Amino acid sequence: MITKLFIIILLYVGLCFVLFIFQRQLLYFPQPAGAVSGETEIRFDTDGEQLNGWVINRENVKALLYYGGNAERVEDNIAFFKTVLPDYAVYLIPYRGYGNSTGEPSEDSLYGDALHVFDQVKAHHKQISLMGRSLGSGIATYVAANRQVEKLILITPYDSIVNVAKSAYWMFPVSLLIKDKFQSIKWVKNISAKTYIFIAENDTVIPRARSEQLIAQFTEQLINTMLVSGAGHNDISLYPEYVTELKKALSNNKIK
Repeated sequence: MITKLFIIILLYVGLCFVLFIFQRQLLYFPQPAGAVSGETEIRFDTDGEQLNGWVINRENVKALLYYGGNAERVEDNIAFFKTVLPDYAVYLIPYRGYGNSTGEPSEDSLYGDALHVFDQVKAHHKQISLMGRSLGSGIATYVAANRQVEKLILITPYDSIVNVAKSAYWMFPVSLLIKDKFQSIKWVKNISAKTYIFIAENDTVIPRARSEQLIAQFTEQLINTMLVSGAGHNDISLYPEYVTELKKALSNNKIK
């Protein structure tokens, strides 16, 4: 009996070790760059790495920085943004390690890259809004807490990656193992941007409780929360009501 218990404990500790070592491979799912033609390419050099992406309608005064989901090719949104937000310069910059960007992703590096890109873009636009989807909602929240932002759009957001991981790996001491915590809930108190949050009714990736915990921390900054009926985590942008409310949220920005 003692021997069996010892083996079980040893296996459990071994699994914890494997999770700790390979956690970033389990967290990040970089996608290779897709085929893009006829769009303006843009590059940002940061911390010895190159972030290679695209900008749509760069001549517009208002800008939107888009932070994509975990396994998302941000360039797949080019047609969507050209149609839905023609009045914005939209920056689609793959994270380090994603697409044609160099490096390896981590929480600190993604935060640092995002601030660097924001500061570079700010020099060309009088007004900047942010839009973060899923994983990207944590990055958008961090930037909004550390920079002056006009509007903040969060799509299927979470309170922290730690809590999301606990839901999936409830049998392991996630809080002790995880390196990249993405604790969006910590940054809310420092956000002054007008905030709009979209939740997918049938989201099986981000539990509803994780989004609601984040929402509960907002006060007067939160302008609207929308539950998109029938939508899943990956297809929320296909719903007409989502598109309508997104356009409404990003309209009527007055340039001073």
